[in-house]
Amino acid sequence: MSRKKTTTTKRNTRPAAKPAASAKAARSPKSKPAEATPATAPKAEAAKPAEPKEAKVRKLSLLSAAAEVLAESDEPLNCRRMIDLAKERGLWTPGAGKTPEQTLYSAIMREIRDKGDAARFRKSPLRGHYLAPASAS
Repeated sequence: MSRKKTTTTKRNTRPAAKPAASAKAARSPKSKPAEATPATAPKAEAAKPAEPKEAKVRKLSLLSAAAEVLAESDEPLNCRRMIDLAKERGLWTPGAGKTPEQTLYSAIMREIRDKGDAARFRKSPLRGHYLAPASAS
């Protein structure tokens, strides 16, 4: 005669979760409605009228700064020259990146590819130089 092995399952031995304090307080007949105490009441004398805040001047992105510099220029510019002019005029400040020229070049090429005739840049006959759309003829 063979004996059948029985497996035992482990029962959950954790005690049942306790009810939340707010639910316990709601069931309690002694609970009182919350009243505004002097410590929690709003202070009328401390409230000052809000002064209008100055609007923050939003920094231009490198691509927008380059487009602005290029629009003011009469000659074709390369990426390094656009960055130098944007820094001189205070339109853009460099971040932690080590190669802003390459980043700008890549962004200009993407914009020309994606927007086509609506792009803010045009390739110049000079290699690596760009023109503003109004002066591209």
